[in-house]
Amino acid sequence: MQNFFDTHLSEGLKMVRLFDFVDDLVFLLKVESKGFSYEYINQSVKQVLLFDHSAIGKTLQEVADKPEEVEVLHSHFQQVADTKEPVKFVYHLLNPTRLLIGDTTLYPIFDENGSCSYILTIVKDITEKYQLEQMLRENEEKYRLITENSLDVIKLINTDGIIEYVSPSSEVIVGFLPDTYIGKHFKDFLGQEERETIVQNFESIIKEQKAITVEVKYLHRDGHHVWMEIVATPVIKDGQVTQVVTSARNISERIEYREKLAKMAFHDYLSGLPNRRLFEDRLNMALRQAERKDKKVGLLLIDGKNFKRINDTFGHDIGDEVIKKLARRLERSVRQVDTVARFGEDEFAIVLPDIEKEEDAIVVAERIMEEFKNPWEYDGHTIHFNVDIGLALYPDHTRDQKELIRFADEAMYTTKADNKSTFYVYEPAVIL
Repeated sequence: MQNFFDTHLSEGLKMVRLFDFVDDLVFLLKVESKGFSYEYINQSVKQVLLFDHSAIGKTLQEVADKPEEVEVLHSHFQQVADTKEPVKFVYHLLNPTRLLIGDTTLYPIFDENGSCSYILTIVKDITEKYQLEQMLRENEEKYRLITENSLDVIKLINTDGIIEYVSPSSEVIVGFLPDTYIGKHFKDFLGQEERETIVQNFESIIKEQKAITVEVKYLHRDGHHVWMEIVATPVIKDGQVTQVVTSARNISERIEYREKLAKMAFHDYLSGLPNRRLFEDRLNMALRQAERKDKKVGLLLIDGKNFKRINDTFGHDIGDEVIKKLARRLERSVRQVDTVARFGEDEFAIVLPDIEKEEDAIVVAERIMEEFKNPWEYDGHTIHFNVDIGLALYPDHTRDQKELIRFADEAMYTTKADNKSTFYVYEPAVIL
């Protein structure tokens, strides 16, 4: 398994191994023509579902027991692969001794080409909460006694949207006493940007008599925001919805981790800069905008002159620090609208959108060279580091994105060949 992650997956996906230390059930499935095959299961899966490594490499069809189970699971996974969007659903899992009700989320993981190559599955055990909500439908008073000690924030809302009950845990989670909510409309506690959507969801619950799950950002009493996952369930009596029960839990850590995973798909893990994939998106956007506004786009490709010597002399730890400092110096040399990206090792690129003339890009190149005149002092070492820069311009040199990158690369290698130069502006070959 270690060799699989190190050989096949990106730095972002290597973080999947951290799931060995969480209680949720975590699966990683590979998207293949034959179906969806298991590539990883965490320790919780082995302990709760009694899976072992014999499942690795097998498809859903080969592992699942019942044909109807396969059909349901396959449809959810196929939806993620086709839409490239996460899918959430509640799923019942069986082990030899008990039933587990899982709040299941499928996350697409993309390869360098933007294709969904893996699907990360996280199953949270909500058996107790699900059973609690079932009990609520039968006996509201019994439910009230249980929710007094629940860590989730439980609310009872009437069909007009007025809050009738809030569990004491609201003070712990969002800082407000339950009495703050009683008798008020639930939309009064939502942010303006999400209020309309949540109100529509509430109306849909009443009309369709079906439970929904949403993620909402709540304002904590002390001013910071808390992400809450809310399961809203209709209470039905004589065929009519009489109340809506909401069970909300703090998922701020989950959201933060999800955002980190998403960032790692588009950013270099060491420098924090955009990676090649995001760079190409930004360059494409800049070219399209320049065409509409009749502007120019400058592209700088940058390569270090002596990075290998620094690694060999001072070690990779200091080499990593040099990359970070190099990234910060490049960021200081450009505008906020510009994009500084790292391709790998000491290779960087800068997109300069919305410029008027070639001289605007030259000024940036000169500013970068000025940044590298002084050596760096780090951990008692004096480190000299210089770069070679190649510059190409849209539309002066080409209107094609791939050609623009190639021309900037040619200009950079022209700089490398001339020890006296610090940067070079692409010049097309003269055909006699």
